[in-house]
This record gives sequence, C-alpha cells and structure tokens, in this order.
Amino acid sequence: TTTTTTTTTTTRLPPTAEECASTWRREYESQTFLTRKSSLTSSSSSRNTRGKEGNWSTNNGDETSKTTHKGISIAWRNVSYTVAVGKKKKRTTKKVLDGMTGAAMPRHFIALMGPTGSGKTSLLNCLSGRIPKKDGTLTGEILVDGKERNEKIYRSRQVAYVMQEELLFPHLTVMETFMLHAKLRLPQSMDIEEKTRLVKSLISELGLKAVKDSKIGRPGGFPRGLSGGERKRANIGIEMVANPEALFLDEPTSGLDSFQAQNVVRALQDLAAHGRTVVCTIHQPRSSIFKLFDQLLLISEGKMLYIGDSEKAVEYFAKLSFKCPDLTNPADFFMDITSVDRRSEVAERNSRDRLHLFASKCEERELGENAVKLADSMNSSLFGGANASKDSKDRTKNRKDDDELMSEYQGRGANWFQQFVLLMDRSMREQKRNVIGIIVPIVIDVIYALILSALYRDLGKDQQGVQDRIGCLFFICLNVAYTSALPAINLFAGEKSVIGRERSSGAYSCSAYYISKYIAELPKLLPRLFFCALVYNVVGFREGAEYFWTFVSIIICEALAAQALGIFMAAALPVGAALALGPASITIFTLFGGIYLNVDSIPKGARWIKYIDFIYYAFSALAANEFGGDVKFTCFQGEVRCLENGREILELYSFENVKVGKQIGAQFGLQFGIQFLAFWCLKRGQETYMALNIPKENVKDDDEDATNTKNSSRKKRVIGV
Repeated sequence: TTTTTTTTTTTRLPPTAEECASTWRREYESQTFLTRKSSLTSSSSSRNTRGKEGNWSTNNGDETSKTTHKGISIAWRNVSYTVAVGKKKKRTTKKVLDGMTGAAMPRHFIALMGPTGSGKTSLLNCLSGRIPKKDGTLTGEILVDGKERNEKIYRSRQVAYVMQEELLFPHLTVMETFMLHAKLRLPQSMDIEEKTRLVKSLISELGLKAVKDSKIGRPGGFPRGLSGGERKRANIGIEMVANPEALFLDEPTSGLDSFQAQNVVRALQDLAAHGRTVVCTIHQPRSSIFKLFDQLLLISEGKMLYIGDSEKAVEYFAKLSFKCPDLTNPADFFMDITSVDRRSEVAERNSRDRLHLFASKCEERELGENAVKLADSMNSSLFGGANASKDSKDRTKNRKDDDELMSEYQGRGANWFQQFVLLMDRSMREQKRNVIGIIVPIVIDVIYALILSALYRDLGKDQQGVQDRIGCLFFICLNVAYTSALPAINLFAGEKSVIGRERSSGAYSCSAYYISKYIAELPKLLPRLFFCALVYNVVGFREGAEYFWTFVSIIICEALAAQALGIFMAAALPVGAALALGPASITIFTLFGGIYLNVDSIPKGARWIKYIDFIYYAFSALAANEFGGDVKFTCFQGEVRCLENGREILELYSFENVKVGKQIGAQFGLQFGIQFLAFWCLKRGQETYMALNIPKENVKDDDEDATNTKNSSRKKRVIGV
C-alpha cells in the first residue's frame, strides 16, 4: 500500500484587466501630483536649512533621507544677446535674445519652451552664466537673491549646468563617480562618512539606488551599463553632488522614450520640491510631463511670449482668442502657435504677425515684470530690506556682500594635491577595467615581435646582415611611433569633452588632471619591455647588457614622445582632424628620419625639422648603439661595397658624430616640450564665458553712489579727528 501525501498550496490568481488599470491609475496620479503637493506644503519649513559650508540638511539616522535647500531666486531684466553674422564686409548682427525679463524662484520647476532656433538654449546659457565668449554682446541685468551675481562663484558653486550629452567615464560605477565628485567639490571640513551619506541620499533622490554599483557604460557599446534614463539621471547627479542651489538643464529628455523621459522629469521635480531652483529647456514634452512643470516660459524668435504658471497658460492664450483644441497636448498646441511657418510668404507673414501679437501682449500685461516683482517680494521677506533690483544704493552695498559670499564658499573642494590623487585613482581604475585597452596593445606588440623575429632572426655579421639590421631598426622606430601616437589620440579625444565639462564646473585644475594622466599612462610602457627583450635576443643585435638597456631606453623615450604627439594632436584639434593629421605628421617625420634621405642631403631650409623629429633621434641613437665602437663586419669577394666596421656604416648615414646619451636626452626633452604644448592647448581650449554688460546708466548711478559713500565716510573721519 502506497500512501500519498498531498500538500495544498495557495496560488495567487493573476489580476484582472480592471484591477491592473486601477493600480496603474493610482500609481500614476500619486507620482504625478503628490510631489507638487508636498513641495507646496513644505515650502515654509525648509527655507532656513542652509548650513555654513555645505547647505546640506539630512537626518543622521537615515542614510537615504532627502535633502532640503534654501534655493536662490534669479531675476533678469532687459537681457539681450546679439551675435555677429557673416564675414568681414557682409558682417551683420542678429539678436538672439531681445529684452527678456523674468524670474526663477526656489521650489519652482520652470520649463523654457519654443521652436527650434527660438533662443531658449541661449537664454538658459545666459541665466547660468555660460554664454560662450565669441563675437557677441550680452547686456541686461541679472540678480541673484536681489544682488548682482558674482560670475565666478555663481557659475562654479551656486548653480549647476547639465549638458544635453551625457559625458561620463564608462568603467566607473555610479557610486564611484558620485563619490569622486563629492571628494573633489564638497568642503574639506566634511568627513568621508558625511560625504558618503550625502551621496547615498542623492542617489536615492534620483532613483538610482538599484544601480549604484553598476558600471555607467557606453550607450550601444562596450562596456554595457546604465539605460538611457539612468544615464540622464546620473549625469544630473554628478552636477548635483556639488550641492548647488539652482540647476539648469539643456534638453534633459532628448534621446529617451516617453516613459524614461517622464522618470527623469519626475526626478527633477523632486529636486525642486526640496528647495532647489530648477530651469530646463524642453522640446515638445508629452502631456503628463507638461503637467509636472510649475512655471512655463515660451520664447520664439528671441522674444518672450509668456511667463507664468504652466496651468494658466492655456487659459491665457484662450483669452487672446487662441483656444487649445480638446484632447490636444498643450505643449503641442504651444509649439504650433509659436512656430514660424516658412512654407510660403503669406504663411510666414501670418506667423510673424501672431508672434508679434503674443510678444506685445506679454509686454503690455507685464508678465515678466510681475515675475520679477514676485521674486523681489520673496527676497524682501527672506532677507529683509528694500527692493534690491530697483534701489541702486543696495547695489553698492551688495558689492561688499561679495566678500561675505566669497568667505562662505572658500575652502570648498579638494586642494591641488588631493585633486591629483583622486584623478590618478580614477585613471588607474579606468585602465585596469578597460580589458580591451589592456589586451589589444599587448597582442599588437606580441604580433609585431613575432613577425620581426621570424623575418630577422640570427642576423649575421656580413654585408647582408648590415642591411637587415638597418631595416629592422628603422621598422622598430616606425612601429613604436604609430602604436604610441594613434592610441593616445583615440584615448585623449574621448576624454577631452568630459574633462571640459568637469573643469567648467570648477571640479579641479587642469594641471592636476594632466600630470595625473601623464603618470597613469606610464604603466602602458611595460609591454614594450617584452617586445624589446624578444626582438633584441631573437634578431641577434649587439651583445651586452649595457647595449640592451640602452636599446630599451631609446624605445621608451620614443614611445613617450610619440604619445605626447598624439595627446597634442587630440588637445589642439577636433577628433577627426587629429586622427587624420596624426599619421600624416609621423609620415613626414619618417622622411627626415635618416634612412630615406641622408641627413646631409636635407635642404638647408628644412634641416630644422630633424630637431623636432623623434624618429630621427630614435633611429640615429639605435644605429649608434648597434654600430658604434669597435664593431667588425665581413666582406665576400666580388661585393661592390664593403663596410668593414661600424664607423663606416654610421658615416654612410651621416651618424658618425651622434652620441647615444645626447640623443636620448634630446628625445626625453622633446617629449616634455610636446607635453607642455598639449597642456597649453588643453588649458587654452577650455570654454570661456561672456561677462554680462550692465547698462551704462546703471553703472553711472552705482559709481555716483559709491563716490557719495566715500565722501561721507571721509567727512566722518574728519569730524572724529
């Protein structure tokens, strides 16, 4: 008899379609509307959470507690940006921004919308202090908390700017990337535990907790890493690590599907809800994303058409007889009515008439002035005093406040040595995890070593051996030049844009990065030792340990010089031009290397080239090392030319006066010279930004007030005496 025991288990039935829809609706509504509600109810409780140095306020008992911020209000009046168009005689000016007035306030998420080429990105760059310093003029008035902004502190400490493109190191994890920037940018007085807690808080705030230990990766490449939306949020988080009070973003949803785009915008709304001022440009968002914005600024043809509550925008245009059709996304409707239709002259004229109407109504109803007044009233209630944007005496006082602001932000970030150590650690991590970057150069060196060993093994001491030795030495010089310069171009060109972004945010100095990168690249020379050992012994070059190590020294110095040339090309030129000119320059150096053209045969006007030719230094030094001294070669009967000793061989190539040590020293000095030029190009190539020109009448009033203040203080001193 067999007894069977049956265990009864409870299985969960799949939910019905109605239940799934109900659950999704509840989640959607809570995610969309609760954040805005919480931001409104908590606005009064977190205004004064700004600390002396960090501005962070967290619950020490909870590592992932959200941060609260004071935020800053940014008001601008009559901001205009004009650029030069055309060349020389046909040069004209174009107004990119025309008399923009408005404000962005803490706990508000403002969207800059408009058609392509409307000027929204230029306005974003203007407000963030990142208008490129080119042929153009920027005028107007921009106040931060009712005071004139300090350009340097404002750009590097008070605000963060997130570019449209995600520029990240692919082999670092999210946590490592955030911690690196926390150590670079946060105050030195904060201990590592506090910085770690704050980074975890930010990761939680951005919804990246599940992927904090994942590599960032490359989109569509190797290594695989974060998804598109996660990369966007990581890109935002890197700038938020510095704990700015305002955040500017250029098209944060570009390249994402609608779901990932909504997740990114929700994360931004959450950042605004906890005290920050958030401003972004966005191009035609879906309706659920549009509802997440508190404020809306519409711009077209450089003119402001609307600024105010996003919820009231549809009603505002309806009063102007432009009613949004039912079941239509308001963002699509706004794009339709603010775009210029250039399909025909009549359509274009009608479009411009419509834009002129919107701009005139915006000015007539003083929408921009109302926003500025609201920001002024907020500043007055928070900081006390009269309206700073209208009172010129307050501007004079604000100049003294710059010293206080400077003292508040001084001491932030790592010093030079700390930057060097942190950047060195990042470079070493990147190299160690870049398996392809490690294996491929080793494989190439092994392949070339095996080819040379097979072709030139056991060279004799006869005249044929002389020719083979010369050919092998010159091929080694060419191999080292190409395999050192081209990888350096590829590597550095990929990092240059990342370095530019990080340096523009004030993360570290150019010298700290460059020196750390130079030292971190030195371990890549180790495979050259294997190459030299295999080739030198199998081919049968000159016997003796001193000659072998001299051979190694020459190859290492040439590799350093070629690598420096590659870095210089990448730093001075765009990627495509560097990849094209790099091999071309090596080819030119090959012509003056000493084998294709005798050194004494070079025209006088071009002889200077050999002094900057690392191939010439390497080949002449290798030849002197191989054939210098008392080296004998045999000759067979009937040979036309017989080179019996090394001196005759060196005289044939005009290398009889070459000193090996001198050539090595010259090559070593040459690579330092090229490295200095590369550093100068990198430093000079950093984007510089245009300063805001305050209208002359304002400057005149400020100067008069300052003069009156000085005179009154002198009178007081006289009375005191």
